[in-house]
Amino acid sequence: MNTMSFPAFRLAGAAALLVCAMPLAAQSNSVFVDQIGSGSTIDIDQSNGTGQSADVDQNGNGSFIGIDQSGTGTHTADITQNGDGNSIDVTQSGAGDIGASVNQAGTDNAALLTQNNDGGLASTAEIVQNGSTNSISLIQDGSDNHALMTQLGDNNTMSATQLGDGNSLDWMQNGTGLSDMSVVQTGGAVAVITQSN
Repeated sequence: MNTMSFPAFRLAGAAALLVCAMPLAAQSNSVFVDQIGSGSTIDIDQSNGTGQSADVDQNGNGSFIGIDQSGTGTHTADITQNGDGNSIDVTQSGAGDIGASVNQAGTDNAALLTQNNDGGLASTAEIVQNGSTNSISLIQDGSDNHALMTQLGDNNTMSATQLGDGNSLDWMQNGTGLSDMSVVQTGGAVAVITQSN
């Protein structure tokens, strides 16, 4: 198996980075990005391969990370954002193992994660936000998926939708001024919800 590896990028100031990794059949690809500066944008398109991985670190304010992964095999995304007013939009789909880990620290940040597994294997998601006035939106479509969602801070919002059989959700919020919970589960799912201040 051949692997296309992009070297880590270290970008200062306002910058935009577009990475398209579209391998030939039976190939996988990996992207590693380290971006520093405010008002930055990272768009990663990984599709039609047998396995994709993206590892992104972004430091600054008002920045965006977009990742689209599809195809067969394993898809993983590991994202860290530090700063205020940042956003993440990750879409993962395919017939293999799907996993995402998102960590945001700061205020006014937003994370949207969509996982669609049509191959019968499970998807996993772990999203952690530390700070105030942040939001998380998770959508998982498939069976036996698991999600861990954590917010530490005030005036935060979360929503989770799990469609399919045997899914599980761990939901934890610690802070004041939390919004009403929005949880949708179908097909014999399990949810463990903790809210405290």
